[in-house]
Amino acid sequence: MKFEVLDLVNLRRVAIVRCCGLGDVAQMTPLLQQIRQDAPQAVVEIFLNANVASLLEGSIWVDRVHGLPMEDFTATRSAPFLNNLWEKIRQQGTYDALFCLDLAWSRTLLSCRVKAGVRIGFRTESWRPYRPLDFTVTVPLDYARNADHTSLWFLRLWLGSTDMEDHEFGPDLAHLRDFNTDRLPRHVALVPRAGNDLVAGDLKQWPMTAWPKLAELLLARGWQPVVMGRTGDFDMKDMPEGTLDMQGKHSVTGAAKYISRCAGLIGNDSGLYHIALALGTPAVGLFGPTAVARTGPFRAPHGLAMTAPLPCVPCCADRCTVAAEGREEKGRPFCLSSLTPESVCERAIQHFLRS
Repeated sequence: MKFEVLDLVNLRRVAIVRCCGLGDVAQMTPLLQQIRQDAPQAVVEIFLNANVASLLEGSIWVDRVHGLPMEDFTATRSAPFLNNLWEKIRQQGTYDALFCLDLAWSRTLLSCRVKAGVRIGFRTESWRPYRPLDFTVTVPLDYARNADHTSLWFLRLWLGSTDMEDHEFGPDLAHLRDFNTDRLPRHVALVPRAGNDLVAGDLKQWPMTAWPKLAELLLARGWQPVVMGRTGDFDMKDMPEGTLDMQGKHSVTGAAKYISRCAGLIGNDSGLYHIALALGTPAVGLFGPTAVARTGPFRAPHGLAMTAPLPCVPCCADRCTVAAEGREEKGRPFCLSSLTPESVCERAIQHFLRS
C-alpha cells in the first residue's frame, strides 16, 4: 500500500517515543522545532525515560512530557518487546501520528497496540518477519559509522512523511538558560566522564590523568576551571588549587542553567557537551572512537570537535584493538590519549574567545 504524506492541516495529536541519554534529548530538538513550525496547531507529546524528561519540561516545542521509569524501556526475559511501555502509551488515547525514534525492531514491534493514524520509524537493512510501521526510513547496518548526524536521521522521519523542506534548525534547549543570574565570563566547565545508564562511556573518555594538567593550564591563563558531573565522577585530590568542584551540586536542569552562564565547556562526546551546544554555550568536544559526523556539533557554529589524526578514527568500537606500535597499553584508546592538555587548552581558549 502506498503511503500518503501526513495531512498537516488536520494533524492534531503527535506522539514521539524515545529512550534517551542527556545528549539524545538535545539531538531531538531540531525535529521538535520542525514539527512545531510545520504543524503549529498539533499537540506534541513525548514519551521518554524520567531521568532526562525534565530537560524538555517548559520547552515551547513540546506540549506534554511523559517521563516513564527506565524499567519500561528495558527489555527483559518476560517482556522482551517492552510491553509495559506500549501499554502505557496506548492508555493515553488516539494519536494522528506516532513517531518511534529507536532503531531496534524489537523496541518498536508493539507500537501496533497504540491507536494511531500512522506509525513512523526506522528500519534496518536486515530482514524482519513483521513490521508494525506504516512509513519507515532505512538506516544502514553500519549506522554507528554513518556520515549523517543523528539529528538529521530524526528529521528524515518527519521530512519523508510530510514532504516538507528542512528548515535547518539546530539544537535548542534555550528554555533552560539562566537569564536571571550574572554570567561567569571566565568559567570553563570541565566534564571528565561520559556514558549514562544506557551505555557505558569509558572508551569515550579522555584520560583522567589529563584533566588536572588542563585545569592547571587554564588557571595559568586566567580562566576558572569548574569540574561538573555526578557526585564522585572525578577525584578532585589531583586537581590544582583553585579548581571548583560542582559535581553533584545540581539537578540535570540546574547543571544546564549553570553551563549557560559559563564562558565555555570542555568535555567528551557526552550528555553535558550536547546540552551546552543546545544552550548556545561554546563547547569543545574531545572525540575518539565515536564519529564526529554522527554525534558532533549539528548546525552549531559555537561547537568544536577535536580528534586525533589517526587512521583508526573513528572506529566506533567498544574496545581499542589497534596495534600499540610502541605506545603504552595504558594509553588506550590512543585516539584520545594523543590529544595533549596543551593542545586542548590552546584550541579551547581560541574557540571561546572567537565564539
